[in-house]
Amino acid sequence: MRRRCGCHHGTVGSLHRCEETGFTTGDFLVAVLLKMLKDQPMHGYELVEHLSRVDYYPFPHDPSVVYGVLRKLEAQGFLTYTVEAGDGGLRKIYRLTSEGEKLFEEMVQFIGRLKDYFEKFLHSNQNTNEGFGRT
Repeated sequence: MRRRCGCHHGTVGSLHRCEETGFTTGDFLVAVLLKMLKDQPMHGYELVEHLSRVDYYPFPHDPSVVYGVLRKLEAQGFLTYTVEAGDGGLRKIYRLTSEGEKLFEEMVQFIGRLKDYFEKFLHSNQNTNEGFGRT
């Protein structure tokens, strides 16, 4: 379970987000799913298929993980769905809510800040004393 930092910033809906709570591959999965749904509404199987083909998410997941994330995001108000007929039965077509769009934008900003930190880390590897305030 993710720890809380005690701050009052970085809250979208019932989900807390700030630098002090860290960022996991599970958080990245949420961001990627939100991005795909921002691009277009999709059903779960489409999301699983797209996830395996995008070049910016290298982590394989069992479909049950994706479906579990979708259920949680829907329960928290970040997604909504409609039921439509499809090949072989009914499908839930997921869409972002306005809160889901806010969460996605916040996660993009957070990932941008992490990218800056990762670049500084990689650069500091060229000189092991960098990053510690020493010259």
